[in-house]
Amino acid sequence: MAIVSDGTQRFAIENATFDGLVVESYTLTSPANRVDLDDGNGEPLGSTTVPQRQEVSLTVQVGASAPTLAVGDEVTYGGNTIVVTSVDLNETQADYQRLSVSGYVKIN
Repeated sequence: MAIVSDGTQRFAIENATFDGLVVESYTLTSPANRVDLDDGNGEPLGSTTVPQRQEVSLTVQVGASAPTLAVGDEVTYGGNTIVVTSVDLNETQADYQRLSVSGYVKIN
């Protein structure tokens, strides 16, 4: 499929209609904090790492008939339920949009 100058190219999707979200990229990170442990006199005893919640970053394409995403929505991808914390519009072409979505993995 070639890119044409009449605006019919829709982010490299051959079929112009779809009902869901098309995921371009997916990043899952598992950050942790280092905690230093001291005794009552302030002398170091050691350190440990404390895991934080898993953070997710997605780039998705949506069509006119796709559900809209908003902060607080839950989506499932990669076997994880993701709670959406931000949605940013990157690009619009015809009735398609490319969105950057951030969130965290729901654990219970």
